[in-house]
Amino acid sequence: MKRLRLAKTARFWGRFAEGKALTTWLHEPAVRRYVNECVTGDPNVWPLDGLSARLGSLDHAISLGCGDGALDRYFRESGICASLTGIDVSPRSLEVARRKAKEQGLTRMEYVRGDLDRLTLAEQSCDGALFQQSLHHVSNLESCLDAVRTALRSGGLVYMDEYIGPSQSEWKRDLLRDADEVYRKLPRAVRRRRHLQLPVDGNDPSEAIRSSEIVREVSRRFPIELRRNYGGTFLSVIYPHLDFSGSAQAAREDVLGQVIEAEKSAVAGGSLSFYAVIIARKLA
Repeated sequence: MKRLRLAKTARFWGRFAEGKALTTWLHEPAVRRYVNECVTGDPNVWPLDGLSARLGSLDHAISLGCGDGALDRYFRESGICASLTGIDVSPRSLEVARRKAKEQGLTRMEYVRGDLDRLTLAEQSCDGALFQQSLHHVSNLESCLDAVRTALRSGGLVYMDEYIGPSQSEWKRDLLRDADEVYRKLPRAVRRRRHLQLPVDGNDPSEAIRSSEIVREVSRRFPIELRRNYGGTFLSVIYPHLDFSGSAQAAREDVLGQVIEAEKSAVAGGSLSFYAVIIARKLA
């Protein structure tokens, strides 16, 4: 059963690496400005650009669940790391990552297939570990993070941009109550259905498998030196139910603006932020 789930997950992400469109709430310009401001304080400065000074200069980094290697290429292009090894379960994703690195003339980048639930890494082999929306697909968080701790040298960096909201088994209608109320107030023309559906993806069995435990498990192994929450509490569950096909850009931005403002108020009032950028380090 584990092998079947793993193969299904690999096929699912391989299709996207090959170019199948995956448009999410994070692709919207209005949302990007909101996320940028949450993380860097400036709507026009992206998280990695704003946090580059905190990331420092790494000799060798590992990218875990690297996908098509977009994060890896940024780290190499910007000089944040001198060399990098990307690990992913999808052979197709790895092929795309290798090809794109070559097309950009980037060297000292290696890509290998690996299962983050059964991760084995050489001791003190790197000084940076990167997760970009990949750790929430890991069911064996303890084993994965222990392997990362073993691999990191003293003072090594852990960077993650992750979904840390409810795990797939925790989703109940009650968790959607406030988001559904916001959704039902939006113009009828942009709503695909009357009510929101539970955000559980049957196509990817690894989705949000233990997401709500990520921060706890990371903090047990690494002191967290920076955490910037950026919402998604309403946006991530409402956006898949919106239809902007008949909307002008101004109307589209207005609808998203309403959701963003409602989300800001909810998070300020104590609602959980579903997404965060986290930087942690291995102590000496």
